[in-house]
Amino acid sequence: MKLSVKKFLDTYQNPSTRKGYRQGIKKFREYYGKTAEEILNQRKDDLTQKTGENLIEYKNRAVRFSKEIEKFHGYLLNKGFATNSARNLTIGIRQLFRFYQMPVQIRAGSKVTKTVKTSKSFPLRVEHVRRMFAIADIRERVILSMATDLGLRIGDFIAIQKEDIPSLDQETPIPFDTMTGKEEVVAHGFLSQETVDLLKVYLPTLTKKGNPYLFPSNGKSHISDEWLSKLLKRLAQKAKIPMNKKSLTFHCFRKMLLSASIDSGIGLTAGKKLVGKAIAQSDDTYLTTVNLKKKFIDLKKFQTIQQKPKVETETIETLQKAVSKLQEDLTLQQTITNTISKENLKIKNEFARIQPIIDFVNTYNTVKEQQKLLEFVKAEAEIDPLPYNPNITFDETLEQQMNEISEKEGISKAEAMAKIADDRWTRLLESQKQMEKRCKEKGIPVTEEDYKKQLEAAIKKNQRMNAKYQRRLDKINNRKD
Repeated sequence: MKLSVKKFLDTYQNPSTRKGYRQGIKKFREYYGKTAEEILNQRKDDLTQKTGENLIEYKNRAVRFSKEIEKFHGYLLNKGFATNSARNLTIGIRQLFRFYQMPVQIRAGSKVTKTVKTSKSFPLRVEHVRRMFAIADIRERVILSMATDLGLRIGDFIAIQKEDIPSLDQETPIPFDTMTGKEEVVAHGFLSQETVDLLKVYLPTLTKKGNPYLFPSNGKSHISDEWLSKLLKRLAQKAKIPMNKKSLTFHCFRKMLLSASIDSGIGLTAGKKLVGKAIAQSDDTYLTTVNLKKKFIDLKKFQTIQQKPKVETETIETLQKAVSKLQEDLTLQQTITNTISKENLKIKNEFARIQPIIDFVNTYNTVKEQQKLLEFVKAEAEIDPLPYNPNITFDETLEQQMNEISEKEGISKAEAMAKIADDRWTRLLESQKQMEKRCKEKGIPVTEEDYKKQLEAAIKKNQRMNAKYQRRLDKINNRKD
């Protein structure tokens, strides 16, 4: 198989990546004094153990280019290259070896992998995005909104195709997963409501056939990263955003999202999961799609581009509270009504048990007849009762109670029966009194008049509240007019 640098570079679609790797390989060729093909063949030879060669000699040859890359890194630093630039220039030759299955392992702690923080990037904030959004057209607004939502790398972003967009008729935020090209990690992003609204307007404008990309170029491919970088600079200039000699790149959106993940309290780990950065397996277990959706909603409270007017927001929140209060009052009234209905049913059942006695008493129509009945009951307690008729049968439990009372107190069964009836009547009256007492303590109306008064008071209270909120709505409508 012919070892070719061109074949390696052609596997990368991102022009910036290809340019960086090509430059790094060129610098290493100049340093090492051989062509790329000669370097690849030497690396292949180093990994093949020769006949008669001992293991130590073989291993020393196998790590040759690990040492040479470290020397190359030092050479670049001596030439005046910055720490990050020197590191990036070593990546090209390392990736070339990896492409042909001959990876070079850099020892732990090597300066080759060292990076330093720089302050060249513009510290993009959502306020800057809002200013650019205000002067952008529909396509540029979609780019700004999706970049704010997703925080993808530029290569993954410009490669999005129209068919990658999920159904926009579902509840927002809508999940939008993307396989990242660099780390090969899935970015579990979401599309916000404002992005969905923009896409519904933008997608019908893509009438050009034969180009599958969401942001197509004039040909059959997508826009380039250079074009997108120039667009951002042009929007920043048009929005009169002071750059202070900083560089605004598409990567600034990614940094903004990760920074906002910390500021919003959702955590850097969740932010990395959203943008497709590798995280520890232990952290990955609890970040389910549901949890990520909640965290994205919290994040968007800090990252919303199109803000609603404060007065309108406060009015809506006030009305929502009023509706909630009215719902609580209605629920309370329903509870009271249900409780009264249950208590009335209890009383009805208790009266049903003594209805035969009431019917018996009502057979004595006049006051004189009722007086005679009372005198008879009183006299019954003073004279010997009528002989007990053994042919009369009672409920087994009642019969047992009569026998126990009769034997214990030395009275007849007729007297025992009268005592049981008196005791039950007394308990019934006491139960009714206790029920009325509990109802009054809980504010539950006992009589129909009590219930009527309570309902009238609730209606008046709700009328006052409705009038209050109606006045507020009238003020808002008058301001709009």
